[in-house]
Amino acid sequence: MTTTRLKRFLLGCCAVALSGSLVTGAGVSTPAQAAAGDVTITGHGYGHGRGLSQWGSYGYATTYGWNHHQILSHYYSNASIGNIGSPLITVRLTALDNMPIQVTSQANFTVGGWTLGPGTAALITYNSNGTWQLTTRYGCNGAYSSSVTISSPLANTVADPGDDITKMLTVCETNRTYRGALSLVMDGGASRVVNTLFMQDYLRGVVPRESPASWGSAAGGAGLNALMAQTVAARSYAWAENRSSYAKTCDTTACQVYGGAGVNGSRIEDWRTDAAVGNTGGEVMMLAGQVARTEFSSSSGGYTAGGTFPAVRDDGDSAASPYANWSVSVAGSSIAGAYNVGTFRSVTVLARNGLGADGGRVTKVRISGTSRSVDVSGNDFRSALGLKSDWFSVSGAPPVPQPPPWPRDVSPSAVAAVRTAVDNVIAFVRGTDGSLYYTTSTNGAFGSFQQLPASTRSGPAAVTTDGGHTIDVFVVGSDYAVWHSWTNVDGSGRATGFSPWQSLGGAITTAPSAASSAYGALVISGRGTDGKLYSRVRNGGPLTAWQPAGGSALSAPAMEVVDAATYRARVVGGDGVVWSRDVSAMTGLPTTEWASTGRPSAFGPGVSGTTWSAQGVRAVATSNGPGIRQVWADGRVIDIGGSVTSSVALVEFGTTGVWTFARGSDGGLWVNMVTDPAAPSTWYLVGGQLA
Repeated sequence: MTTTRLKRFLLGCCAVALSGSLVTGAGVSTPAQAAAGDVTITGHGYGHGRGLSQWGSYGYATTYGWNHHQILSHYYSNASIGNIGSPLITVRLTALDNMPIQVTSQANFTVGGWTLGPGTAALITYNSNGTWQLTTRYGCNGAYSSSVTISSPLANTVADPGDDITKMLTVCETNRTYRGALSLVMDGGASRVVNTLFMQDYLRGVVPRESPASWGSAAGGAGLNALMAQTVAARSYAWAENRSSYAKTCDTTACQVYGGAGVNGSRIEDWRTDAAVGNTGGEVMMLAGQVARTEFSSSSGGYTAGGTFPAVRDDGDSAASPYANWSVSVAGSSIAGAYNVGTFRSVTVLARNGLGADGGRVTKVRISGTSRSVDVSGNDFRSALGLKSDWFSVSGAPPVPQPPPWPRDVSPSAVAAVRTAVDNVIAFVRGTDGSLYYTTSTNGAFGSFQQLPASTRSGPAAVTTDGGHTIDVFVVGSDYAVWHSWTNVDGSGRATGFSPWQSLGGAITTAPSAASSAYGALVISGRGTDGKLYSRVRNGGPLTAWQPAGGSALSAPAMEVVDAATYRARVVGGDGVVWSRDVSAMTGLPTTEWASTGRPSAFGPGVSGTTWSAQGVRAVATSNGPGIRQVWADGRVIDIGGSVTSSVALVEFGTTGVWTFARGSDGGLWVNMVTDPAAPSTWYLVGGQLA
């Protein structure tokens, strides 16, 4: 499996970074050693290395005692300090693309000139005649009560809410709260949601997403200077942006991460980053008379990369960064597959930029195989292999790896399914060619299978972390690591295009499982080479390392949401009975002991409560002879039969509906639709041939 670009992760690179920390550790709690067939890559830094280093700023502030002006002058040596005050800035909220906007507040607010009372939810939609429609109800899930045409799609608070997020505007679809105003705009035929607010308020939602707020308390408060330097860089970067006619910037890694003021009813701003914003009121970096586009990244590795701002030695990064030196093992087959060179032979660095240890960052590298050789830039190689930076050295020549003897898996075939809209479900399967395929159901009718090319050893896991607007897909690759791809979902609930695959490391011997306990939070779990369960979690920041949960599993796990703080893992144990154990949504570590459910199962269990947005039924599926038995949280037991040859995937519809997906004895994908627990259900053939 290959990857051609990197997603961002918190404290990673501002303009180019990662959504999860990449590890090569196996499914154990100790660091992995390079296996036969691996290439060892050592390197320095994390991210593109241009401009300010976040870890370097921290080092200069806490080790060298520099103030934020000294830090900024070091990294942006050809720029000077200016001030823009706190102008209004417009931010595109990309998770709400192609969606109407529904907002609420516990204080009076206005929409299109209409004043609405506390607790009212306002749905704003676009009419074909160019006007806007306001439809209201009490609460985000109440019955709609009135509708009126309005001339402006702008929602705003009546009074200044201060720091009380209950009095700010909250988007019902994401349960995320924002300062300032929210509006719906049309971009051609597509709708966009824009947050308009003062720059100082915007930065309160940016800085703690880019640097840890805890830095402000380090070294007796000296670390606050790192946050202040980050604030000035973020203010400058945002103001130098001009992304579109309707929004100056956006809220994702394509710009810089902006999370608003709160999520799920809790503030996500921090007093230390608030202090950094206040202490630097209006400060920006100026270059040639204009506000500079001040790029920044997680770690320079000891020397910045140059570009718009001159390259400089970075002693602060060397002193503080955990990424100043790193090492990773990469399968030769992954390198060969990324560049289609046949069987892998070698990687040779041809040129460097001459700045720093080992000759500096790689500018040209050659990948050689049995069919051809390919020369690419160091940054291209970094992106394709998911490396932390383009400052690296390569050693090792891999023979073909041989799989070790894993513990058996009672159901090595796995399927996955995700609900993306009211009447839409996307099911994922592994084909006989090792690639993934997916099919979309609209109103119960499935479309043709679409290929998601891959080289896999397991069936997929899939989950939505934002109520259906994006989908994250996970598989175990030919190297036994977990790999990740994702897609946005359009307004009709269909995938718009999957990202390149990205390795999350590990050595997993079953299909993975995934669940989401809150907006932007998830768990990925699988069985390691020792038969025990391992998990990684993300909860508003980067993925944790693989964390052990123990046990002795004979199946892939099924991960269920218990509440915002807890996931529950279910596996078939060595006695053929389903066992469960809770793990923390914050750390991935166990919070309870393993407990037997007393229910035997001939295949891996399935659960319906895999996301925070779908927990009305909380069904658990195990085997009942060759068929499936569902046990709902309200105590009902439903036998739906079937002839199952895989683990199963469940999708909830409200409080009375569950769709169950499984591979049948004919190798095809089948679905059972329970829409009324008291009525008989029927199996339907979706099609395909599953591995």
